Amino acid sequence: MAPELPLSRVKLTYPLNAADFDPSNQDFLLVGGGGGSSSTGVPNKISLIDTSPREQLREIVDVELAKNEDSVTTLAVATSSNSALTAFAGINSSAADQAAGKNEHLRSFRIGLPARKRKADGTTVEVQEKTPAAGSGTYALGRKAVFTSAKGSKNDTYQRVLRFSPYRKGSPDQRLAAIASGLAPENEIVVFRPVSSPGPKDEISRIRLGKREAADLDLTSSKASPEDYLLAYCTDDELFIQQLPSKLPSKVAAPRLLYQTMESTTSLPSNKRPKFRALRFLTPHHLLLVQNAPNRTGVFLLILKINKDYSQAQITIRKRLSKSIKAAVGLDVCTLTESEQGEKQFVIAVASQSSFIELLTIDYSSDYGLAAFRPYTVLEEVHNGPLTRLVLSNYNGPSSPVAKDAGPQSIRLASVGVDQFVTVHYLPLRPLPATKNKTPRYVLMLPSRFDSIQTIFSAVVALMSVAIVALLLQAFCEIRGASPPILGATDWLSPRVQSYIARPYYFAESIPHAQTQVSLAAESVTQKLKDVQTQIPGVDDVKTTVEDVISDVNQKLADLVETNSELETPKAIVVRDAGVGEISTELHHDAELIKEEALKKWEELSDSQKKGWKRKLKDAGHWAEGQGESILKGILFSELAGAVGEFVRGA
Repeated sequence: MAPELPLSRVKLTYPLNAADFDPSNQDFLLVGGGGGSSSTGVPNKISLIDTSPREQLREIVDVELAKNEDSVTTLAVATSSNSALTAFAGINSSAADQAAGKNEHLRSFRIGLPARKRKADGTTVEVQEKTPAAGSGTYALGRKAVFTSAKGSKNDTYQRVLRFSPYRKGSPDQRLAAIASGLAPENEIVVFRPVSSPGPKDEISRIRLGKREAADLDLTSSKASPEDYLLAYCTDDELFIQQLPSKLPSKVAAPRLLYQTMESTTSLPSNKRPKFRALRFLTPHHLLLVQNAPNRTGVFLLILKINKDYSQAQITIRKRLSKSIKAAVGLDVCTLTESEQGEKQFVIAVASQSSFIELLTIDYSSDYGLAAFRPYTVLEEVHNGPLTRLVLSNYNGPSSPVAKDAGPQSIRLASVGVDQFVTVHYLPLRPLPATKNKTPRYVLMLPSRFDSIQTIFSAVVALMSVAIVALLLQAFCEIRGASPPILGATDWLSPRVQSYIARPYYFAESIPHAQTQVSLAAESVTQKLKDVQTQIPGVDDVKTTVEDVISDVNQKLADLVETNSELETPKAIVVRDAGVGEISTELHHDAELIKEEALKKWEELSDSQKKGWKRKLKDAGHWAEGQGESILKGILFSELAGAVGEFVRGA
């Protein structure tokens, strides 16, 4: 059953295109968008949202941008402190500036954070009501034309992608930024240090793509040196990687082609090929890719494993997403805390333009690598229109050892769309191992091995519960006389309690009584038939015929044995217990009737059964000890059909 996640929303006054969480505090979410330079009157804005109240999101900072410029296309938080955060955005200049060959598309802002206060119990952080931009420490820091085509004549170039390297707790300033252009005469990727107005000395790498566009890109620290970085980017059908040095000036090697789809080497038209849409680093040697199948027929998640020298890669895991995700438009990953043994879990969110979001997890171990994808839930129709941006908050986790007052842990999933809504889902985390451990790591879903252990434990508990209930039920039935005394439960009670609630075994007493009643009833019916015999002509003939078909009933057993031995074709001799101390002996001619009855030969009876039959035959005058057991061999014995046999015989 899919979990129901807490949800909070707020509607702003403009359509939204971009969003990013404060990397050091998931209470703050930065969003941006607008109506562009059109005359519709829809403003261009950047808003800071307080996500801490789960009842209703609040807009606490409102930055209104120029109306004659383009809307916000990309947005990301570079650094943050207790008083402010620094953000970069992609915003094209006005049409007049672009015509003059000046498109300052890279913008930076300082967003002042409102004062914070704690509740009286000290558990929840609150922020003041919405703070106007003026006088709050919020202002533009810089604007720069970084792309080559942005400095030429007017064209459709825009800043399609903006990404930062992972935020490092304790060293938040050591980050790199990368941007990619779209719709340019010659598209580019530029990697730089995120200063307010980056110049040539801040540029680390510039990759010229020609007419191709980068669908997505990502940065991560190199495994060999945390001060070095890796850049990965994808076009529709190719994946590249570039190693970046941390120290400048340094020579940067050209990007390497890591992977190319098979379809791209064929003559298939572009609309018949699958296309890469997004990517993220999971580790320096594992890349997560989202690939859209042609014609909106599905979405695949791929894990690409890269070799040690970053020269080759191969797909090791492939998963098709839910049928509701027909074409992906967004991807984000949150890395949860790592254990001392190098184990950690990644939370993955994939969004479709139709506002469906699928959440999954994948576990990593330094010894075994990545496990399989595990679906968590699918969020349906999160927005009333196209979803434009999806982002997961960064998870820093409580410091170790975890204090008792750390409280429940969670991460947040934010999405924005053209419907002007900001939506935040709250994903609860659980400690692993148990909460009593002072240094747990946190996960969204239990890893498969822990899940199996929990399933086995649950099964054992369920079986024990069933066994206990069965024992109690058996004991109750014994005490109330509804079951034979297997456990001896009545002996558990004191004599006084036994006298009140205990009952003797009911069925053990009632079965002999029932047999006696059936026999008496059969005798009564037999007598009534005999009375009718004298009143209805021809009944004697019917009786004689029935007796001839059945056999000579009630003959002595010795006579039957002698008679049977003289027959040309011997028949079956059947002995039945007719109840009330009577024995019936029959010479059966109907073999099929014998097969239907539960009959046993003398040789098949147990010692106790033989002893019982000897006593019954002796009491009924059919056998004497002097005759020996040899006369009984081969004879068929039946106790169950005795009463019925007596009834038929009387009829």
